[in-house]
Amino acid sequence: MKHRIKAKHFNRDNSSRKSLLKNLLRSLFEHGEIKTSEARTKEIKRLADKMISKASEGTLTARRELHKFFGRRDVVNALVDKIAPMFAGKKSGFTTLEKLAPRRGDNTMVFKLSLLIGDNKLTSLKKEKVEGEVVAKEVKAEAKVKKVATKKIEVKEVAKPAAKKAVAKKPAAAKAKKSEEKK
Repeated sequence: MKHRIKAKHFNRDNSSRKSLLKNLLRSLFEHGEIKTSEARTKEIKRLADKMISKASEGTLTARRELHKFFGRRDVVNALVDKIAPMFAGKKSGFTTLEKLAPRRGDNTMVFKLSLLIGDNKLTSLKKEKVEGEVVAKEVKAEAKVKKVATKKIEVKEVAKPAAKKAVAKKPAAAKAKKSEEKK
């Protein structure tokens, strides 16, 4: 009988199962989607809905409970500060399941679990971070180019008067040498 059995066991002991679920949830929150077997996606969907609803509270207690589960501050901060505000108007239905093709190795049906934001799917949080860093690097590069350009302009302005003085000195020096040779 399966009385009072809440979750799947995945043929693992307790610590291995918890580790598997933590890693799948972390990947879901970092990448916005995961691809795995049907049983795992259903279990992760159940846990993800609980985690997002807990994170939507935004309290210190909620953060501590999430940190107790994940054990990593970066995942908790991303979940509370970035993901949960996207679902502000929702009570449930934070994820969606899609059936994909069978896996090549063992012919197991593969499912894709994705986070939803309204009608749009959340593709990837990491890509947004990377794009933000690329933009920041481009801005820094532009600032460096501007600094280099201003330095070059200053050098050119300083170099021009020095060149005129040098040109003016050469004929005077040449005239002085010619006058000495004549004497």
